[in-house]
Amino acid sequence: MKELKESLKKVYWPYCVYREFARLKADKRQFWQDAVFSFKVEKPKHGSLSDYKRALAKHRITYREYMYLYEYWRIDEKQRNEFISESEMRCIYRKTVKKSISRIIDNKYQALMVFGKHVRRRWLYVPKASFESFCEFVNSIDCLAKPVYGSLGRGIVKINRNDEKDLMELYANCCENNMVLEECARSIKDLEEFHPQSLNTIRVMTVSKGRDCKMLGALFRMGVGDSFVDNSSSGGVFASIDLETGELLTDGHDKYGKTYKLHPDTAKPIKGFVIPYWEKVKEFCGELTSVVPELVFAGWDLNVCPDGEIELIEGNSAPNVYGGLQAPLKKGLKPMLNAAGKEILGYDPLKLISIWSKSYVELEERCSL
Repeated sequence: MKELKESLKKVYWPYCVYREFARLKADKRQFWQDAVFSFKVEKPKHGSLSDYKRALAKHRITYREYMYLYEYWRIDEKQRNEFISESEMRCIYRKTVKKSISRIIDNKYQALMVFGKHVRRRWLYVPKASFESFCEFVNSIDCLAKPVYGSLGRGIVKINRNDEKDLMELYANCCENNMVLEECARSIKDLEEFHPQSLNTIRVMTVSKGRDCKMLGALFRMGVGDSFVDNSSSGGVFASIDLETGELLTDGHDKYGKTYKLHPDTAKPIKGFVIPYWEKVKEFCGELTSVVPELVFAGWDLNVCPDGEIELIEGNSAPNVYGGLQAPLKKGLKPMLNAAGKEILGYDPLKLISIWSKSYVELEERCSL
């Protein structure tokens, strides 16, 4: 049996390399088309299309990363080499994240069950709930209806208990769209003051193996305007957190690189604020990673509750957090990723960026017998 598995791996490895090459080629083609269009429309004062072309060839970066997030146009090649692009990080995820793990972490219903003791709010998986249970839930508390496989805050609907609503139609829509209802959580007052309309959460990125866990970085995320979510993709603002002290090291940033010394709605100062109960947050991340020992990378969205306890809002097996970690500090994540990978995983995950590196996860899954 062992010999057969090894033979299968030899067959599938060239196939995996070909797939990685095809993905890279498609990414670069799309990035280039987007950049040509953006340079033509925006007519930016900084950078040039020729410089972007060189950066794309070597670093696989998007126009938004080049122009706004990391400002490649103003840094030298040594600094550029320290940043990790979205395309490069996705490549690492593909080669380290097992599908069996992503199905647990990224499925909100499965995650709520697996991490049940780390969740304090009420929730209801609508497709498995009766109409009577659904009515009792939405009429008793304010809640959010979330797609089970949703991300970036998309598709989330807020349901207020006092609003007039067609319950039968709402129930049918939630069942059809495979949604889970979650009670609207509350934060401790210090965090809520930044933007009371949304839950302002802490996003922590971890790398782990078994019970060994290390934090790669952390962000504090704040909603803006009338939004009830704090995702940057929905217009939210984020700031980097010092991993030792919990202090916000930077001003607020949005996804376009614009900075905010004060929250744009409440005028609450951002830089210098200290996240309450930060030591509890760090301990909580270690507890989460130990629940799923096979987890490698994860992004945890956490809430500090009014009583000072920490709660899991959701997890991500392939978190889009590297932009948020690198952009505010204008500091690349690669050196830390290299050191943490060697310490926790026993190898340098940056080597997986190469299309020639073996995707052990994909090989194992394809060759499992």
